[in-house]
Amino acid sequence: MIKHIVAFRLKKELDTAEKAAAMDQIKVRLEALPPVIDELLTAEVGLNFNPAEAAFDVVLTTTHDSVEALGIYAGHPDHQAVVAYILTVISDRVVVDYEV
Repeated sequence: MIKHIVAFRLKKELDTAEKAAAMDQIKVRLEALPPVIDELLTAEVGLNFNPAEAAFDVVLTTTHDSVEALGIYAGHPDHQAVVAYILTVISDRVVVDYEV
């Protein structure tokens, strides 16, 4: 089993309402993917409430049967459409992939 974790930091220039809307959109779009991508077993999206400067805004945790399945998910057109949106609203992201 592979776990894929991505944390996103939204752009600082977004006002409070824009940031909240972007966080909600990221969550809705990512959580819609498991039914349409067979290689994506689970997708959990958490929205941060910690106000610390070091905190990221959104975290995604997905599970996959194999490294190959993770690669298929990553390149899937529906996933790529979500990525395209996310890239318009974030300033940073970090990624960790590991085997369980």
